[in-house]
Amino acid sequence: MDQLPENDLKRIVLENETLSAVILPQLGGKLSSVYFKPRDFELAAQNTRGIYRLPEEDADFSEYDASGLDDAFPNIDPAQAERDGKRVDYPDHGEIWSHPFAVLSQKEREAVLAWESGRFGYRYEKRIRLEGERLLLDWRITNQGKTALPCIWTFHGLMRYEEDMRLRLPSDLTRFRNVMDSPLLGKAGGIFERKNDVWDFESVPGREPKTALKFYGEGKSAEGICGLVYPTQKVSCTISYSAERLPWLGVWITAGGYRGDYNVALEPSSGFYDDIFTARKNGCLYELPAKESLEFSLSIRLKGLPEGDGRD
Repeated sequence: MDQLPENDLKRIVLENETLSAVILPQLGGKLSSVYFKPRDFELAAQNTRGIYRLPEEDADFSEYDASGLDDAFPNIDPAQAERDGKRVDYPDHGEIWSHPFAVLSQKEREAVLAWESGRFGYRYEKRIRLEGERLLLDWRITNQGKTALPCIWTFHGLMRYEEDMRLRLPSDLTRFRNVMDSPLLGKAGGIFERKNDVWDFESVPGREPKTALKFYGEGKSAEGICGLVYPTQKVSCTISYSAERLPWLGVWITAGGYRGDYNVALEPSSGFYDDIFTARKNGCLYELPAKESLEFSLSIRLKGLPEGDGRD
């Protein structure tokens, strides 16, 4: 069977007094729910069909559900490359989202998952835990091969869309590069000052007309913090991460312009941007040395806002 209701998938539920989270190990450890109890608020973009198709090897991401919070590794855009004298395919949105993970341990507030890539020879470990208002994620990626692994890691966290929401982008990003043709920002490749007469980069498009945007901060950010504010729901979401490991920030917004989906993703990344050849050309490609591990963390803090306050 290649499709299942979420309740028929293996589910891990983590819970404390403030948060609950649902993990789907069969879908790369996707977080299908991150729920903030004090405001009855769901952060994760939801699967509106309630059915998950189980991806096959090298699946086309666009043909499957786009919801929840997961990881893109070792790439986003597909590519072919030579490694150890052989051709290897970097699949669409990487390998993680389409593979089932083993559950190494599970507790009330913590779970540890892992998977090993036969194609690229790495071991991917992911730890998810709750502490108060924070969802904490830790990764350890070990290159078990004999040569360095060219790779890009990107947080692919699809979150709730609301028309009046605001984006909090690092203050040291003063310009943004449009990387996708759109009626709002024009042809891909355009670079815009943070303050301009074309688009407010801290806002999202309205529901009509349906559109989508993708842009990156032009250059590295040293701050390691970004977030979302939901004024109507009186909730703020703050994402903190290692700026040394993840110095580039991408932003994806679809307001009905991609398959009719509505979601927003702030995407800290190790590379700029999306496929290994573009990142190498830009001088922004990370290569994980043979027999070494890459370790990093990211936290998501959900906090209630006072009445009449759109700020944290």
